[in-house]
Amino acid sequence: MPAVSILLPYHNAAATIDGAVASMAAQSFTHWELLLIDNTGSSPVQVPPDESRSIAQRWADRDPRITLLHEPRIGIAHALNTGLAHATGNYIARMDADDMSHPERLAKQVAYLDAHPEIGVLSTRTAFASSMQESRGMQAFVDWQNAILTPHAHYVKRFVDAPIAHPTVMFRRELVDQHGGYDTGPLPEDHELWLRWMDAGVRFAKLPEELLTWNDHAGRLSRTHPNYSVDAFFTTKAKWLARWMKRSLNGRPVIIAGTSTLCRDRAAKLEAEGITISAFTDVKAREVPGYAFIPHEQLLPVGEAFIVSFISQRGTGDRIAEFLASRGLVEGVDFVLAA
Repeated sequence: MPAVSILLPYHNAAATIDGAVASMAAQSFTHWELLLIDNTGSSPVQVPPDESRSIAQRWADRDPRITLLHEPRIGIAHALNTGLAHATGNYIARMDADDMSHPERLAKQVAYLDAHPEIGVLSTRTAFASSMQESRGMQAFVDWQNAILTPHAHYVKRFVDAPIAHPTVMFRRELVDQHGGYDTGPLPEDHELWLRWMDAGVRFAKLPEELLTWNDHAGRLSRTHPNYSVDAFFTTKAKWLARWMKRSLNGRPVIIAGTSTLCRDRAAKLEAEGITISAFTDVKAREVPGYAFIPHEQLLPVGEAFIVSFISQRGTGDRIAEFLASRGLVEGVDFVLAA
């Protein structure tokens, strides 16, 4: 049996899938199986919309470690769950049809997980490449992800955004049996899985090497699919943030940092999950009808409140964390950044 099962779903990926599969075939670690999951939605006996399936078939014909699967229900979560159902390795690795894994990726991840049984999910840093004229936002996101390495950092930053790049991960197969696979609802399936597993106590880590090239382009799902919209992310985060807060507040009142319309809308999602909000705070006084306002320099001392920041301007989260830490508050204990 292979040590690693690699899940690579594809959908109309003729332009990139050959390179993606080639990058896995070139791995220095060779004890793997690669499951190519056709998610075009057509029947296996019909002509596919592009040449993706033919390219996948050619790879399977020349490498017995490569298996072709078909998932007719459109959606990457459906395809990944089909892959999980057929996987036989003790470790599950992810790969996307438009990215490139570096030759030492699997070897380094297997070695780390073998040596660190306390870690359940291991990702790597990514190198960023883009064909888009404007990609500063994506570049900033990759830089933010790459700065998160330790289990603690992954845990406290989990409500900001997905702290790991999905196609870089390797995780222990038993986690699926213990905590479930991918949610197929209208949500970001990777971030939901990480939040659910972290809520169950699974520890995440990241290798410091850039072992995958993340290719940004106009057709990438994170740019085009409604499952990855801002609203879908915040609805998902609100559910798991509320669940964690209910266990952690210990009677402390909740204060929301940010009084803009957007912050209020995000606070409403948290309230819809059963969290009572006592007050808002901001650097400028701004009344929020129905709630108290606390100037940021008059925030309650350590242990007397819990602060959730929904302010999302780039770089602001770090400044908020620094300010609150200067007052003795601990991130992940007394406050969280959730934007």
